[in-house]
Amino acid sequence: MDKIRWGIIGPGSIAHNFADALKQLYSGELIAIASRTSNKLEEFGNKYQIKKEFRFNNYDALLENENIDAVYIATPHVFHADLSIKAAGKGKHILCEKPGAVNFAQAYKVIEKIKEAGVFYKEGFMYRCHPQIPALIKIIKKNTIGNIKKITSSFGFDMENVISDHRLFDKKLAGGSILDVGLYPVSLSRMVAGAAIGKKFINPISISAKAKIGETGVDEIASATLTFENNIVAEVSAAIMQNMDNNAIIEGEHGKIIIDDPWMPGKDGGPYNTKIRIIKNNKEETEEFKGPEHLFFFEAELASQTISKQRNEVPYPGMTWDDTLGNIKVLDLWRKEIGYNLVEDE
Repeated sequence: MDKIRWGIIGPGSIAHNFADALKQLYSGELIAIASRTSNKLEEFGNKYQIKKEFRFNNYDALLENENIDAVYIATPHVFHADLSIKAAGKGKHILCEKPGAVNFAQAYKVIEKIKEAGVFYKEGFMYRCHPQIPALIKIIKKNTIGNIKKITSSFGFDMENVISDHRLFDKKLAGGSILDVGLYPVSLSRMVAGAAIGKKFINPISISAKAKIGETGVDEIASATLTFENNIVAEVSAAIMQNMDNNAIIEGEHGKIIIDDPWMPGKDGGPYNTKIRIIKNNKEETEEFKGPEHLFFFEAELASQTISKQRNEVPYPGMTWDDTLGNIKVLDLWRKEIGYNLVEDE
């Protein structure tokens, strides 16, 4: 099998993670990088030994190159939808960093263009491809802790100081906690609530929320309560100016499941060593996951294999197109509840 030839658009920190993972791949390899900043382009190209002719100083040149099969889009949020549509138009397969779009209207347009072009597309929730997630779903489907009542999950970190020109604090770049990290707890909650009733995911029937809007106009700390049709309540929290537990706790009639590292299993990308703990009848059982792979390896390998098999969506529990659309719909509601509107919403 020929390896899928990847190009990366945008050489930020997450692109370095993806490039590190590509070194471990069986089914794909990194051959190209595009950046509008010449020193970043050279630095990234040198680090990952990319040939000079595959270092592009504009995105279109990379997308038009016939030697590249697939692109990883790692630019700030507001460019994701347009770049995905452009890439699809050029027949490129796409792995787009989350969020795939900043609102539902954008995301719907992306998926329609993907279907039209007949290419692979996945929104980059790498945690959903890690081995602990299928294991979690299996535990839930076995009804191990009885009917699920509550899900509590958070993803927050502390930038300490407001940096007005940083993407996280820039409203024009769709900064803030919800669209950067809040989408993780939302996606997990929707998946768990769905698994509890034999579905891949479900959306909440109601949402209430609150947030601290900072001086630059973005949500610095945000929380929401999601209520699902099967009486499951999910408490989700996100922050860019406050450290949080960054775990997930699923409570049922007969016990609880604790995932210590749901989002980033593997310090500095990997190797990984993570646990799912089941506490029942005052006893604790542990399922451990350990391996040499980089966190992004699982997503990159799954994407490459799916493309090689000429399929356009990854299998569950990877992020499917319908799941992407459902997730962004909830994020729209969360932002609406706290009064955080973007230009793209108008």
